Amino acid sequence: MTHAEDFDPTLHRYADGEMTQDEMRTFEARMEANPALAARVAEVMALNEALNMAVPSPQATYFAKMISNISPDISPRSAWPRRAVAAVALLGIGLALGYWGGVTRSAGQGGVPESQLLASASAAHMLYTAEVLHPVDVSGDERDHLKTWLTKRLGAEVRIPTLTQEGFSLVGGRLLPAPYGAAAQFMYETEAGQRVTLYLTPTAQAAVTSLKFNTHDGLTAVSWQDPHWHYVLVGAASRSEMEHLAKRVHGDVI
Repeated sequence: MTHAEDFDPTLHRYADGEMTQDEMRTFEARMEANPALAARVAEVMALNEALNMAVPSPQATYFAKMISNISPDISPRSAWPRRAVAAVALLGIGLALGYWGGVTRSAGQGGVPESQLLASASAAHMLYTAEVLHPVDVSGDERDHLKTWLTKRLGAEVRIPTLTQEGFSLVGGRLLPAPYGAAAQFMYETEAGQRVTLYLTPTAQAAVTSLKFNTHDGLTAVSWQDPHWHYVLVGAASRSEMEHLAKRVHGDVI
């Protein structure tokens, strides 16, 4: 399921401050006439702000302040910016609670515990796979733009795996805060509606690890690392199915 009709190629240029003054005035006029577009812009800008201020253990008061500062006058989808901030809050809660307990430190991003990366990936998976209207920021129909945008934001070339042979089409992707910095999430879906997500974040340690498996509340997470990225593939599937998908992803990104 893709949502190309929700994608506006100028939205992220506006949110990232990359427009000229004339372009900004034109785009702002469009937002005044289109409350739905204004809500999407507010959502993206709220996520950008949260990303720029992300810390390893966010405080609940920080997220409450962000939510209270978002204008309630954006309609009819005024709930969207608040849900965007709630998404970041959920990630912070997952990190603070050590959602994937019992996982030891590994060669994660700058020594980040494996449990934090798994918590962040799994929380994002649960939040966004349940979405119907906005499961991604950029549709899979805009694959080239998605790759360029995330490569710029994460500071290294991002490769988007193809899982069509396994029956999964690319829904799209989004930018997320990570324990230290930024991460990308790609979502895939079968015709039957089964969804899996791939979470990847840059790593400061040039190491290579084998596949590691963790299960919690019906989800299976497969994590591994190459010299540039740490990956977490998450889905409500068996270990054997997730292992097959992870090997396919690994083959596409190396």
